[in-house]
Amino acid sequence: MSHQGIPRRSRGGLAARGRKGYGVFPPGLTSWLDKLAEAWTPGIWVFVVSLLLSLLATPLFRGLALRRGIWDKPDQAVKIHKEPIPYLGGAAIWLAWTVAVLMYAVVARDAPWRAVGALLVGGAVAFGTGLVDDLRDIRPWQKLLGQGLAGLILLAGGIGWRAYPNFYWLPVLQLAEDSMFVVVVCVATHFLVVIGATNATNLLDGLDGLCSGVTAITSTGFLLLATALTIWARYAPTGKVVEYEYSELIMVVSFALAGAAVGFLPYNFNPARIFMGDAGSVFIGYVLAAMMIMFASKFGMVKWFIGALFIFGLPIFDTGVAMVRRIANHRPIMMPDRSHLYNQLVDRLHLSVRSTVIVLYALSAFLAGAGLLVLYLPGRSATVVYVVAGSALLAIVWRVGFLNMSGEEKAAADRYLAGKRGRM
Repeated sequence: MSHQGIPRRSRGGLAARGRKGYGVFPPGLTSWLDKLAEAWTPGIWVFVVSLLLSLLATPLFRGLALRRGIWDKPDQAVKIHKEPIPYLGGAAIWLAWTVAVLMYAVVARDAPWRAVGALLVGGAVAFGTGLVDDLRDIRPWQKLLGQGLAGLILLAGGIGWRAYPNFYWLPVLQLAEDSMFVVVVCVATHFLVVIGATNATNLLDGLDGLCSGVTAITSTGFLLLATALTIWARYAPTGKVVEYEYSELIMVVSFALAGAAVGFLPYNFNPARIFMGDAGSVFIGYVLAAMMIMFASKFGMVKWFIGALFIFGLPIFDTGVAMVRRIANHRPIMMPDRSHLYNQLVDRLHLSVRSTVIVLYALSAFLAGAGLLVLYLPGRSATVVYVVAGSALLAIVWRVGFLNMSGEEKAAADRYLAGKRGRM
């Protein structure tokens, strides 16, 4: 399978189709199941390897955590599980993904080693940052430093956010790709995506099975979007080509991450026998961020990145709800509390943990499906749909009272912060 050798046909066709909707498969494509099987076969093997490694490695790391006393202890404030749960599940996820992607790169005849190397090294840095936080409870700026380093490694490997929009309707912002303003915007957006996605995923890991299940759903969404780009690049008529150098690599990375998450889920679903910890959630956030950035590798083509953002919509929405709630209640914006959407479903609607997780799986799948609308709608139309959908969800959250914070919640958050300060 070719990665960087995707046929270099009409760039004009890319821009023309990017402003329109075109569907998953080019019109008139015959034997599309065979074409899909051809595109997916290497990735399916990657999925199987990652799945099996995660299934086998998770109990081993659980045993190691039990022997070494590496626990996540309840605090009756923010962490309300009933008994200590071992960490190190993130090590199994990282190992499964890393081995599967590395195996693929070794076997593939023309793997893009520079990009793969950046993904693997950056992933190790992200995983290590989270693991140190699990073991030693490092300060926020130290975590940000590790996340920023992982983002820098992506840039060194040629993976950078370059999708500065084509402002054809606003000539003053129509700038050359190498202009200083465009370079600054692209680099700033690159690190914003890495750090933002990493922390949003980290914050989503608050209920048994939630982060791992949503990771599998999001990875599937990215897989479908990358598959469409790959199929169009290979089989579209001349002049209608959508070419993305990373679309095939995104498929492989998506398969690997989905396999690692699904393999971990049986041990992590309620009642959880092991947690992924920051080692897992920070690593997962990094990989998802890297894929979103790879969707933004074309100058002037922001459409696919916007679709990918919406596929990643649940972590973004959950973090946004928590931030808005804290601001509305005059609380420190970075202070841990039970402001997240999943907390409110449990605390206010009295849903069980399992029911809450299933509801959020459904919401994540809905947002992923909405993100795939970029395959059928013009870019600006899709953006309007996303803004309306996001506003509607926020209005529902406000209407049911999730943005209000009780005195008991504030007191619990204060207890958690006081305990954390006492350990530092």
